[in-house]
Amino acid sequence: MRRAQYITLVMATCIIAGSTLATENTLRIGSHLNPRSIGISQVIQPWADAVRAEAGDAVTIVEYWGGSLGKSPAKQFELVKSGVLDIAWILPGYTPGQFPEMGLFELPFLFDSSLEAATVGWQLYDAGLLTGFDGVRLIGFFSTAPNGLFMRRSITTPLELDGLKIRALGAIHSDWLNTLGAAAQTMSGVEMNQALDREIIDGGIQGWSGMRTFGSFPLINQAWDVPVGTTPFLLLINERSWRRQPQSVKRAMLKHGGLSIARSGGKAYAAINQQIRTSLAEAGQPALMAPNESTQQALVDRSQALHDIWMTGSIDKETTYRAAQTFLSLLRADTSAPSAGSAP
Repeated sequence: MRRAQYITLVMATCIIAGSTLATENTLRIGSHLNPRSIGISQVIQPWADAVRAEAGDAVTIVEYWGGSLGKSPAKQFELVKSGVLDIAWILPGYTPGQFPEMGLFELPFLFDSSLEAATVGWQLYDAGLLTGFDGVRLIGFFSTAPNGLFMRRSITTPLELDGLKIRALGAIHSDWLNTLGAAAQTMSGVEMNQALDREIIDGGIQGWSGMRTFGSFPLINQAWDVPVGTTPFLLLINERSWRRQPQSVKRAMLKHGGLSIARSGGKAYAAINQQIRTSLAEAGQPALMAPNESTQQALVDRSQALHDIWMTGSIDKETTYRAAQTFLSLLRADTSAPSAGSAP
């Protein structure tokens, strides 16, 4: 009798210990953006659901969207590196200097699609050519489709920006606008809306999906299809949080991350871009504009100096740029997709 009671007690203790261990392996995932955003609803949420389904009770992922653990976009990297969040969606542009090679993705006329940028981004990281990840680990790399030029003041060509005030997302976009004679104005998406509404700026560089997210289309008259770089996104996990994961969870995270996220993100942003353009064409406002062939080539030529300056900024950047060109060429050859960007 005592032996039976002892065995029962041991079994109960093991069950409780196992249950406690499972409960303790809780990962907090979050972002300052709301769960309806494309990045969360169509990229990160499906990844988290797939990991849950495969890993089962080995991990619990709790979601904190909308900035519930930190609302500042500029603080998201700090939140995941410090462990306040175990996993976070990071926009590298909000942490200038942290990821030196990320400027590559902002170069105009380099990537033709979100799929290209995301795939090459993951390949560069996997090859050890992206830096700034001390204390964290990259699970997934995805990207917007190429940004566009959106004008409140109508123009006949993007070469006619002399003296116009145009919103830029960062230093590279500012430099590109300056080559066209524009006065670059660096500001957030919300600030861009306010400046357009008050007629303080004449236009801005922004992603097509970002224009919809921020409700900016009613404030402009023209949407120019000019590939002014992309906006890269990183799905990061705290290094300590990663190390304490059982192998089954790590396998699930990487299986559904990596190139899988690059592909799913590329498809998601391509699809939403097409939906946006179709909707705008049907509405007839703003006018959808595209430069002619000679103007396109002139814009590419003016971008050459930016590519050269960025690439020669350091040996590491030159190596990364050359590798990106190689990966891009292989990707385009594999998909048999002709390039429209004519990158310098």
